[in-house]
Amino acid sequence: MAEPILSVRGLETFFHPDEGVVRAVDGASFDLHPGRTLGIVGESGCGKSVTARSILRIVERPGRVEGGEVLLRRADGSVVDIVKLDAKGKDIRDIRGGEIGYVFQEPMSSLSAYHTIGNQLVEAIRLHRDLSKDAARARAIELLSMVGIPRPQQRVDSYSFELSGGLRQRVMIALALAAEPRILIADEPTTALDVTTQAQILELIRRIQRERNLAVILITHDMGVIAEMADTVAVMYLGKVVETGPVDTIFHAPKHPYTQALLRSIPSVLAKPLSRLATISGSIPHPYARPPGCPFHPRCEHFIKGTCDTAAPPVTTLATDHETRCFLYDVVAGARA
Repeated sequence: MAEPILSVRGLETFFHPDEGVVRAVDGASFDLHPGRTLGIVGESGCGKSVTARSILRIVERPGRVEGGEVLLRRADGSVVDIVKLDAKGKDIRDIRGGEIGYVFQEPMSSLSAYHTIGNQLVEAIRLHRDLSKDAARARAIELLSMVGIPRPQQRVDSYSFELSGGLRQRVMIALALAAEPRILIADEPTTALDVTTQAQILELIRRIQRERNLAVILITHDMGVIAEMADTVAVMYLGKVVETGPVDTIFHAPKHPYTQALLRSIPSVLAKPLSRLATISGSIPHPYARPPGCPFHPRCEHFIKGTCDTAAPPVTTLATDHETRCFLYDVVAGARA
């Protein structure tokens, strides 16, 4: 496999409100390869979106990236650590949109209601490309056509509130691709869309990925979307990546108890009629009251007293490209040794 286009190592992003410290991202690590899709999955509040925003250094105050590395392999072969860049400097502004496009979670709040979608596209295009207004407008119409918006010559002068949710999401994808980036981050791209529109948006992302050899980070809480779209999966819980592996391995041989619990909670057509849906006991701990040791141990069916509640589990390599943070496998390995 080719060298990773993006490598995240020990990423830490903390928020510092008056009440205390919130460790939103607590040592996340993963790799993204060209032309592949990395799915980041977990419950709401696990740090998925903050991880994505940390990559582009757009975390809002009082949050800030505290440590770790975000290594971007650029088109010329050089490698830059985004964490070390000035969050307001020219270098990071060139990377945002230029090399990494971002599809935000809620298009209605991300698009300006006071400017036409054409004006917003032209601004994004001219920010990274030396084009005249007329050439940028022609490029904007081309982008709208590429993402499947009907009558792009007319729609380019529409406002966001004049479009349906599905069309707004397509405009967001067009904005993210305006400068032809090599990486696309899609943060919950199908939230609040009906099932048919969800399928169309996912197929659009897949088609554009094939045509441009895009590397995609797909953030979602929907395991069905992960199964359909991802090549590799990173499962997050309370700011930590607790398991990573190929999508088939994660779905057919999950090892971390949290991953297993997530998969059990998926409705199945094979389930008995009127049977109750499996749930994960408890809830995500309050950010100011993180449990000691493994963050999942208060909800874990395989909790080992005196171990899971006293120390953080190490990363255990189970097979090629398959890792987990769990004492179950570390204890087994130690016993065999």
